[in-house]
Parts: sequence; structure tokens; C-alpha cells
Amino acid sequence: MAKKVILEAGRTFSEFSLLTDYTSKDCNLNNINLKSNLGQLSLGIPFLSAAMTSVTGYEMALALGKEGGLGVLPARLSIKEQVDIINKIKGYEMGFVEDPVSVRDNATIDEAVRLVEKHGHSKIPVTDRNNVFLGLFNFDKYLESNETPAENILSIMTSVDELPHTKNSEITVKQAKKELEENNYLIVLDDLGRLEKIAFKKDVENIVVGAAISTHKGWKKRVRACDEAGADIFVIDTSDAYNEFTSKVLKDYAKMKLGKPICAGNVITYEGAKFLMESGADVIKVGMSSGSICTTQREKATGRAPMTALMEVERARADYLKESGKYVSIIIDGGVSDAGSMIIALSIADAVMMGGYFNHFFEAEGEKYDANMQQTTHEPDIKYVATWGEGSSRARNLDRYGHVARKTFFAEGEEGTVENWGRLKPKLKQDIRKIKAALSNTGCMNLKDYHKKATIELMSPYTQNIVGDTHDMKVKE
Repeated sequence: MAKKVILEAGRTFSEFSLLTDYTSKDCNLNNINLKSNLGQLSLGIPFLSAAMTSVTGYEMALALGKEGGLGVLPARLSIKEQVDIINKIKGYEMGFVEDPVSVRDNATIDEAVRLVEKHGHSKIPVTDRNNVFLGLFNFDKYLESNETPAENILSIMTSVDELPHTKNSEITVKQAKKELEENNYLIVLDDLGRLEKIAFKKDVENIVVGAAISTHKGWKKRVRACDEAGADIFVIDTSDAYNEFTSKVLKDYAKMKLGKPICAGNVITYEGAKFLMESGADVIKVGMSSGSICTTQREKATGRAPMTALMEVERARADYLKESGKYVSIIIDGGVSDAGSMIIALSIADAVMMGGYFNHFFEAEGEKYDANMQQTTHEPDIKYVATWGEGSSRARNLDRYGHVARKTFFAEGEEGTVENWGRLKPKLKQDIRKIKAALSNTGCMNLKDYHKKATIELMSPYTQNIVGDTHDMKVKE
């Protein structure tokens, strides 16, 4: 008989509901931040794109990095390919946003909101008919106000006198960077006050990027090359990290004394997580068979419901913290595909890694197809994006799945397509606002507070039908 039989069913994120708590007047979307730490590495937002060749390359790592997240470059790339992408990201130069999207002074708030939803910008310039800059529409400020969508944009606009701006239209990037030391953005006008361009602080800050490595021969060479190029974190990427090989890599990495955090995964049990923590992992990655393209459970009956796995790893972390005094960050990897799942996952995890979610965007590495499934690079025609798992027949990532040779390989992932959601920024910004709104409901100003104060409740299947979705009506098409 098996050593242990667990009869309690595993749990997923959608089975839980977040309960409200007292919210102060200052606990609003403008004041809530989602910064998170992975070991010594600080992220502006708690999101990582998966180390999948259909997802993360230069464009994804750059786009997510500019928003404050982290792209993890797949280990299946050659060392040179990883290094070239890291060099390109670290060499990215801030530029001005020329001819920024704006609204006229006779526009309604609703018109500005539509632009926010389309482009992902949280701030929209307001100009008159001659392009004279009058002020900014701040979407987050609007959400906290009592203004209605039909009202004129001027009723909620922050006027030019209250905003950081310059009438030096010849300002250089170097000069703008100096100004951005004190402000999050700088509006550049000409001598007549007409809008020329905008510079943003987030485009000046260091863009972080991670490099995935395997436990197989050559990993040290990869680490040294990527470290020299400027990688900020290394991620041991194996489907099952509860083994001797991962432990040895962690111990050998510590001897390299690079001063950069190392993440190890994936694990799904208390014992596996504690083992990696004791072996020196700064960050633990959790999940098996919960990814949208993963078939590990189907093929070899191995895996675990993601919320149950996350709770077990959190239990290991709490015990290890008591024993060692070291806090080990946790990344949930798999089973998170929407804002609701992110909200529940982040009640425990420090960050969320997603493949399926980011695969939907234009910046993903997968080929793009039109409505007739013809490959295209013309952005307006893109309807679908190719996706494949690292364990699929296409990727054949033998190192990640522990196959010693191609003749022993069997697929543990699928290949297909997902719907195109367009550019990353608008959808990501929308989901960030939902997460901040949830934190506001709990009275939490940041993720550290949220970890301490959040209360989540398991729902029955019947409750999920009533609370989790609309019911007793026909939804308008």
C-alpha cells in the first residue's frame, strides 16, 4: 500500500473567496503598491513571464520589465541567445513618448476612459483645439472620485500648474533623467504651451531580467555568461526539483558568490520545499501539472492542485523562518490565468509566474496567425498566437523533464494556439487595478500587509455558482 493516502481533495484558486476588512480613507488605488521582493531583487509588480520558448524572448522581457515585472529567459535558448537578449535589455535607452495620445477639452470622462482601456495608459493629456496643454486626466484619481462618465473631462482634470512640466522643447534625454529623479513623469511643452512629448520615470529605471538554467552539465558556464551580461536572478527550471541534482546546483551556486538571488523549482510538497530551502534557495517556485498546456498529470499521474501546493510550501516556509531566520520568497507557477486567481494566489505567494496568460499577448514569442490561420506579422490582422509547452513534442526540453535522451522522451505538454489579446500593457494594467481594488477591500496598502491580514474562505460548489458568477439571468451579448 502507498506510504500515505490523502483523502482531502486538492484546491484551486477559484474555490476561494476573499473576505473584506476595514478600509481607511487613504487605502485607495492611488496609494496601494504591489512591490514585491524575490530574495534581494525588488519588483515593481509581482509578475513573471514563464521560461517558455513560446512566451518569453526580448519583446516580452522588455515589455513586462518596463512595467516593473520580470521576464525569465528559457534555458532552452543557447547561452549566446540569452546573453544577447540580456545585453539588449540592459542597453535599452529611455526615449520620449512623442505625440502622446490625448483628448480634447470638450471630451467626456467616458471618452478618456476608453483611451485608457485601449492603450493601457493611466494618465491622458488634455489639450485645446490648438494642442495647448491644459492638464492630465488621471484614471486612478477618477476611480476615487464621484464624477460620472458623462461629465466633461475638465471636471476631473489636474491642471498644468500642478504638474511637473517644462517649456524647453529641446530638452535632452540626459536633462530629462535629472528632472525625473524628483518626479514620476515630465511633460514637455513648446514656448506657446503646446504639448510636445512626455518622459516617464519607469523608462529610466533599471529593467530587470531573469535567466533560467538547468541542473545539467554547462549550467555554470551559462550562469557566468548571463551574470556578466547583467542578469538579475537565476531560475533553476526543472519540472521536479526535489532531487539531488537541484540541491547540488544550489550549493555550488552559493560558492560562486555572485550576490544575486537563485530560485529553485518546481516543487509541490512541504518536504520538497523545505529541502530546497535548506539547500540554499532564496526563492521557491511552486506548481506541477496546473499549467494550461501541461499534461504531466494525464501522462504520469503526477501533480497537485495549485492552491493546496502553495499552502503546503507556505507551511514549510513558516517553519524554516522560525528555524533559520531567513524568509524565502515563493512564486506560484501554473493555474493562474485571471485577476481573481492572482488575487487569491497573492494572499500567500510573493509573485505569480504565468505562461498561458502572457502567451496571449502580441509580445509573446509564438507565431501569429490571422482568422484563416495564415501566419502574419500585420498586427491588426492577428487573431491567434501559437503556444507550446516546454514538455511538448515541439519544444522537447529534455533537461527540464528529466529525460536522459531523446529516445526516452514522451510529451508532457501540448501545442496549439490561444486568442490574441493585443499588446500587453492595457490588459496587464487592468488586472493590476483589480488586484489593487481587492487589497483596498481588505484595508491593505501593500502585499506585505495583505499576507498578514487577508482572510480567504473556501466555497462549496453551489456557493461558487451563486457568488462566483452571474445567475438567474441572460447576459446581454
